[in-house]
Amino acid sequence: MAAPQSSLPGKVIIIGAGIAGASVAHAFARRGIAVTVLERAQPACGGSGNPVAVVRAEPGGAHHPIAALSAAGVLWLINWIAQHGQSVPHDFCGVLRLTRDARRHNKLAELARTASADWLRELSQEAASALCGQPVADAAFLLPQAGWVQPVALVNALLAHPLITLQTDAAVDSLLQDDMQRWQLTLADGSKLETALLVLASAFAAPLLPLAYGIASARGQLSCLPERAGKSLHMIVCRDGYITPAINGIHTIGATIQTNDDYAHARLADDAENFERLQSVLPDFVTDAAQLQSGRVSWRGVTQDRLPLVGKMAEGLYASLAHGARGITCAPLCGEWLAASMLGEDSPLSAEWQRLLDPLRFIKPD
Repeated sequence: MAAPQSSLPGKVIIIGAGIAGASVAHAFARRGIAVTVLERAQPACGGSGNPVAVVRAEPGGAHHPIAALSAAGVLWLINWIAQHGQSVPHDFCGVLRLTRDARRHNKLAELARTASADWLRELSQEAASALCGQPVADAAFLLPQAGWVQPVALVNALLAHPLITLQTDAAVDSLLQDDMQRWQLTLADGSKLETALLVLASAFAAPLLPLAYGIASARGQLSCLPERAGKSLHMIVCRDGYITPAINGIHTIGATIQTNDDYAHARLADDAENFERLQSVLPDFVTDAAQLQSGRVSWRGVTQDRLPLVGKMAEGLYASLAHGARGITCAPLCGEWLAASMLGEDSPLSAEWQRLLDPLRFIKPD
């Protein structure tokens, strides 16, 4: 059910122009609502600025929250790109998923026996190797409805709407709610804005929050490998990390994760860690860690239960935060869900998700 036109807000301000903010902005704009997006630097300057993002569900049962959300997010994004995002470089080429141990493998094998073959399929080591084009380390599971997208292009496509106004180099220094329950924003240049409806959607929003919402900062470093003759890879292969097919001549390998680490430059030790991750999935693909080149370093917001914070934080204040490594997969669906719930529309997610994603769930009562 759509909200009555008379009840729609006149405008919305969103802090953050990564995948989370762009998704919320697009969801409001397509409903005819003007949106201003404030970005401290440039769009997709955080984790959304990586050269490639893996889009895949986390295999699990129907009642596993991360599995359910990521599966819904994959389908949402595939459909959106098919209808609106043809300009976004992407390839849903499939993902091979290797497991960490026999217990996990057996659990997924049981799930695969009841799942649709176009969603999850168990493969022998030989079949998996033949499918991806290189010898894999073990038996694996194929996720056919998975692949990669170019995050920057996706963010730009979502922001490319006439009702979205993007203000770059617009860092927000402070938030204050006045007696009329309107939010007053002070920017770094001293200018001020106000709105009755504000959405926080930036990995760097934590300093603006009056309470500890359970968000940690996770640093990740990618490594790169130039394409080589005779070493073609037909799909993404992952375990703890991942490697992509050569995209524009480069394989992307990653990613490390370090919590509350603010070192902004690439580390050779991180490339070595990515090399070890690569060895665990494709042991013969690269024989020397020195062949890897340091890739991009970025930060993501993460939570202890690995689910994002999406929903109402206070009167007129909402969040789409801490999407972690699944931002590209899940944030577009969460943006649509947040806009629908804020406007009283039928939701693309069940009511149970309001509790699971509640941004206040980690705040301890007095």
